[in-house]
Amino acid sequence: MKMADVNALRDKAAYTIKGLNSDHPDRPIFVEFSGTPKSGKSTCIDIVSHFFRRVGFNVLAPTEGASKRTPYYLRRDLVAFNTWSASYALTHIIEGLHHSDRYHLAILDRGLFDALAWFQLLETNGEISREVRDTIHNFMLVERWKSVIDEVFLFTADSATSLERENADKLIDEPGRAMNPDFLDKLNSAYGEVRERYGDEFKITDISTSQKENTSPKSTAAQVDNSILDLFPIQS
Repeated sequence: MKMADVNALRDKAAYTIKGLNSDHPDRPIFVEFSGTPKSGKSTCIDIVSHFFRRVGFNVLAPTEGASKRTPYYLRRDLVAFNTWSASYALTHIIEGLHHSDRYHLAILDRGLFDALAWFQLLETNGEISREVRDTIHNFMLVERWKSVIDEVFLFTADSATSLERENADKLIDEPGRAMNPDFLDKLNSAYGEVRERYGDEFKITDISTSQKENTSPKSTAAQVDNSILDLFPIQS
């Protein structure tokens, strides 16, 4: 990235936070980072949350639930695992809406949209019925919390790219339960299906980080930062 671009982004953020400090919003802006493993999602969140905190925003960025908070004994049952993860995300949405800490920005690492995709995958794999999938989807789409998701950043990478990143610094490259081509391809398809079905329910920004896209973590984060800043009301 060029330094001029970074400076322009910093100036835009400074102008935005000045307006927010003079007229605090009723709730934080909520953004969700969703997408396939090793697509750059977590790296981008680290860069984005660092930027906003350093320029003066009060940021809520809960630790991602699926890989770091979910009880270990649920990991063998993907239905229980994803139910817990979806509930964890919803908990932070509700807490953020009643924010005693007056957050400006809430960043969700896997939220409602992500839950829709994973339960779509579980239905496709025959682990839950279509009726159960629809019931869970309808719950995730309850207007009271779905409506506060201001933007979803949907990160995707083809399975070859994801596996290359997964194994780059490892001694062995045996496939795992999720980190294998078949599972990753099915998961990408689930994201595509959910995007097509519920695209009108969310504002979605697609971010492909496959090798052929020739992206970098900094350029991707700058794109996301700029998009997030556009979500805040402009103060006169």
